[in-house]
Amino acid sequence: MVLVVLAAALSGVLLTQPLLRLLIDHYATRNGPWRTSGDTGRADANPYTRAAVAIAGLYALTPQEAVYFTAFTDSSGEPLRGECHYQLIGQPPAARWWSITVYGADHFLVPNAAGRYSRNANTLSFEADGHFKLDLASTASGDNSLPIPERGPFSLTLRLYNPPASVLAALETTALPTLTRGDCR
Repeated sequence: MVLVVLAAALSGVLLTQPLLRLLIDHYATRNGPWRTSGDTGRADANPYTRAAVAIAGLYALTPQEAVYFTAFTDSSGEPLRGECHYQLIGQPPAARWWSITVYGADHFLVPNAAGRYSRNANTLSFEADGHFKLDLASTASGDNSLPIPERGPFSLTLRLYNPPASVLAALETTALPTLTRGDCR
């Protein structure tokens, strides 16, 4: 009996996370490489969204307070890898305030010598036409850069705080930055 319980618990643990990822991806709203859910942070969110928040984040604000877009791939659909250099290019997203954060495969911040984990509307320099270019690399340095892991998968989370109603009504078409892969080692 003990073996049956242990086998059931082990299979539940091993199967739950991959199955949950498939379900979350199925229910996600897509916008280029970015994924989100309009239910994140809502008390009546479906159980898959609530489970995703429990695994990948400890707390989620309501959509009126924050919308979370996460990218696991670049704009060409290739998985994000620390062995590559990326450039995130775009106009400031429509929101009262916004930020971009790098997370490792374990959903935690990526340790780096610069002690830099995120960039936001106040810490980036903008081009004359108003757009920004953010360099993402394991050796990232400079004002418009953000370190990523040296190797392996990672993700980016773009948070839009107090987005306008127009963003909430059009999560799949709102203007978001593109994520282009450069050289890989």
